[in-house]
Amino acid sequence: MANNSKGARALRKYLAKPEFSTLLILVAMLILAAFLQRNFFDAKPLNRTLNAFTPLILLAMGQAVVIISGGLDLSAGTALSLLTCVMTSVMHKANPETGLYAILAAFAVAIVIGVVNGIGMGYLRIPSVIATFATSYIWLGAALFLRPTPGGESVAWFKVFYDVKVYANAPPALKAFGAAVPSALTLVLVGCIFWFVLSRTRTGRYIYAVGSNNTSAYESGINTARIQLWACVINSVFIFLAALFFVGQNQSGDARMGDPLTLRAIAAAVVGGVALAGGRGSVFFALIGAVILSLVNKIIFFANIPYAYQTLVSGVIVIIAIASSQGYTLYSRKSMARRGKLA
Repeated sequence: MANNSKGARALRKYLAKPEFSTLLILVAMLILAAFLQRNFFDAKPLNRTLNAFTPLILLAMGQAVVIISGGLDLSAGTALSLLTCVMTSVMHKANPETGLYAILAAFAVAIVIGVVNGIGMGYLRIPSVIATFATSYIWLGAALFLRPTPGGESVAWFKVFYDVKVYANAPPALKAFGAAVPSALTLVLVGCIFWFVLSRTRTGRYIYAVGSNNTSAYESGINTARIQLWACVINSVFIFLAALFFVGQNQSGDARMGDPLTLRAIAAAVVGGVALAGGRGSVFFALIGAVILSLVNKIIFFANIPYAYQTLVSGVIVIIAIASSQGYTLYSRKSMARRGKLA
């Protein structure tokens, strides 16, 4: 009886978490998408869907790390744009080895972006919204300097970051791997493994502690400024992965292509149950939140909603998803509290 009681309490505790309501919303959205698009789960449409979702998924995961640490990154979209411009400025089609130089240069710039944002938020104690809003203009200015108009060059093998199968010169083993695991999914898996390892380190645990209560964490001996800097650097790694995908897909750079993704990444993290107050949430459920948010556009398209109303309907659905998640969690916790009192 005792074990059954413990199991019931554990189940009720899980049902009260925002992650459970996020899963319910995901299932409902998948069912609706499959109903509207009959071949939704076929291999080719599913691969195209994954390609469309990947950039937002990676940005949402990185944004979730910053939010959990108690911050917010309003420069993620322009940082993504800057990295695509850096890569396409370094690469030259005639020299395949420049692709490697482009990756190294973009990764170095990504780390600099994270460090600058982290210094502003952690060491200078500038509110994250103001700090990253200011740096967003720096990244945008740098991107426009490198690439005033969309364009640039990309070496042929860079297509592997979008789809291994479209690169004719890829080794057979790599093509076979690409057929089994799409490139977009590979980048997402790299991001998941990266965070899985980090979340089990002291830094990963401290990110939650700093986000929960910065003052208490500082008084406990945690270097809160350094932890916030690390959160920003981790976020930049996810942005770097998204930039690899974009350049592989488009074979060009664009100083404006990341603009719409900043607020969508924040919304995706919140839909995934990450608390804007910090200290609570899961990076992996931010991934699910990005999928939910991306499914909204697909559902609207296949529902044949007129273009003039698509933005309005999209906003309403997002609000409903966030309200459902937060409302369900509040109701579940109150229900658990009542059961505790009755017990």
